[in-house]
Amino acid sequence: MPFTGVLNFRDLGGYRSSDGRTTRWERLYRSDALHDLSESDLALFRRLGIATVVDLRNASEVERTGRGLLATESIRFVNAPVSAGTDVRASRDGELLGPDYLATRYLEYLDVGGSALVQALEEMTDVEKYPMVFNCFFGKDRTGVLAALVLGCLGVSSHDIVRDYAVTASRVPLILDKLRLDPLYRETLERTNPLVLAAEDATISTFLFELDVRYGGAQAWAQHAGLNADRLKLLGDALLQ
Repeated sequence: MPFTGVLNFRDLGGYRSSDGRTTRWERLYRSDALHDLSESDLALFRRLGIATVVDLRNASEVERTGRGLLATESIRFVNAPVSAGTDVRASRDGELLGPDYLATRYLEYLDVGGSALVQALEEMTDVEKYPMVFNCFFGKDRTGVLAALVLGCLGVSSHDIVRDYAVTASRVPLILDKLRLDPLYRETLERTNPLVLAAEDATISTFLFELDVRYGGAQAWAQHAGLNADRLKLLGDALLQ
């Protein structure tokens, strides 16, 4: 979407499911944090008719940034913190990271943030809550995992899930340019290993491979984590045509 303050907002419509149906357009969106929507952005956001925002950040992150112009909008806001109060390990300054660091971190989200991810999927089973957008900060990691899970539950191919994730690679430089204008973020970014900021095909491919090996895929993981078969059917009914 051509927003100026929010830089990684896109529609999850148009992906083919294994049963021959296609994910609906203008139904479910993924995004980076929404607090920087400008006045002109807000006009476009309103035209999308968004009914629900599912924010995957910790409550402290949401409090720190605020909700910006959305604070006064009549939109349902759901906080489903994927990594709140957990021991998901963030990289330390100067730490040497292996190529599978992010994929390993994503798999940890399934354990420590499983209830939040299921909460988000349950929100998506209710047609009254659409159109819907889910986000984290960059719209890359926690958002990328949830996008992979919901598309996987809908029967979208791994190839297309990887393709969707990889779009973020072209958006990260724009987000970094914006953040570097803030001295606080600039200092943090200077200390951050570039690997943590990347959105490589191999990262989500490794995650999906391990998701299959460990759980039998997204649908099996979702059921294991508490989303029953009836809810999975409702998810498909809401998002596939």
